[in-house]
Amino acid sequence: MRIALKLTLALVGVIVALLAAEAWLRGLREAAVYEEDIRRNQRILGRALEQSAEITWREQGLEHAAYLLEAAGAREQEVAVRVTDEATALRGADAASVASWERDGTIQVSEPRVLRTYLRIDGPDGDRRALALSTSLRGEGAHVREALGEFAVIALALLIAAAVASLWLGRALVGRRVDHLVARARSIGAGDFSERPADPGRDELSQLATALEDMARALATARQALEDETHARIAATAHLRRSDRLATVGTLAAGLAHELGTPLHVIGGRARMIARAAEASGDLRDDAAAIVDQSARVQRIIEDLLDFARPRPAERRPLDIGALLHTDLELLGPLLRRKGATWAIERVASAPARLLYGDVDQLRQVFTNLVLNAAQAMPEGGVIEIAIAGGQPAPPELVAEEAEAADRDFTRITVRDHGHGIDPEALPRLFDPFFTTKEVGEGSGLGLAVAHGIVSDHGGWIAAESEVGRGSAFHVWLPEMPEPETDEDAAEPRSAAPGGEA
Repeated sequence: MRIALKLTLALVGVIVALLAAEAWLRGLREAAVYEEDIRRNQRILGRALEQSAEITWREQGLEHAAYLLEAAGAREQEVAVRVTDEATALRGADAASVASWERDGTIQVSEPRVLRTYLRIDGPDGDRRALALSTSLRGEGAHVREALGEFAVIALALLIAAAVASLWLGRALVGRRVDHLVARARSIGAGDFSERPADPGRDELSQLATALEDMARALATARQALEDETHARIAATAHLRRSDRLATVGTLAAGLAHELGTPLHVIGGRARMIARAAEASGDLRDDAAAIVDQSARVQRIIEDLLDFARPRPAERRPLDIGALLHTDLELLGPLLRRKGATWAIERVASAPARLLYGDVDQLRQVFTNLVLNAAQAMPEGGVIEIAIAGGQPAPPELVAEEAEAADRDFTRITVRDHGHGIDPEALPRLFDPFFTTKEVGEGSGLGLAVAHGIVSDHGGWIAAESEVGRGSAFHVWLPEMPEPETDEDAAEPRSAAPGGEA
């Protein structure tokens, strides 16, 4: 049952109870008024007949006076008039009635269904009689019912008006607003926490509406915080899984490296002995040389595995990333030209790179791997574009793992090729150990995993983007050193940078 209907029924019930009490009181009042009117009429009529009766009694006798009074009473249809003795009038009278009789000669007596009034008549020689007027009260009930009927009509009209007004006001002031609050509560329960206009009122329902909106804002904030925490936990879980996988691979790599190292040294030594033997034929020497080369290649892979599994302590110092890249490319120049690849280094003039703080050998290993991968991605040759941009913000992925990274500036180094590109399905696995997109025999799948570990160890981030048929780009973010306070402070670490700037 709706609130407006409940309020209406409660109000109607209260009004009915009040009207019933009023009807009962009104019935008593109407009965009292009816009897009082009869008493007043009897007194007036009795006073009028009293003097005539006394005069007639003195002049013509008591019988003639009684006859005249009875004749007068016969003309009154509601009042019976007769003469009786004084004892009859005083029968059963109390002291107050006797005193009233002696004082003004009047006694009024209420009997069941009859109202009597006695007036004293003084005759000759001190003789006294009583003039008795009696009226039946049979008409009292009809009078009361008539009065209550008029009251009932008015009460019914009042009751209907009150019920209609209560229903309308309850619907307008309570029902519609409660419906709106219910709809809002359901929308909040369904996840709609959008801002809604505030209720301008100051009553309890307005306060409830305001509380609902405050709750919606609090839930929206809590949901956003929960989503942020969930994303952070997912990222942390992914990072932990990756770290655990890398640790497992590292343990496996260390074991394999130790197990394979000695046999490879034996194979390589015996192959070199065969190649140097004088009696060996040319084909045998070529085969031995191939064994030596392939053994050396396997040993390099094992060394990469050992470096990946047990990274040595970094020897970090201030360095100029442009000079490092220039030196690295000069060393890789013959190999790149043999593959038909050239390179171009571009500094973003609007944001010059500052000095970095890192291990030169480790970072050279990172960029050597990226440059060689770019050259291998262009079998027909092409330009390897290297862009250096300083003063860059940290990537969102790094900020999600390390919140303090948002307060630091980074230098972003981009190595871009124009080769065949990488399938979108392979992009998420590029930095997993032993995963490679190269042909069998062209790569071990450790280069990018090692590069990722080195960059992460330097507090940076590495990411890849690619489009099939249009090439790939690898972005490396490395944290910059803070700006020196003086020119002398800035000049001292720059002097330690290896090589010149490209």
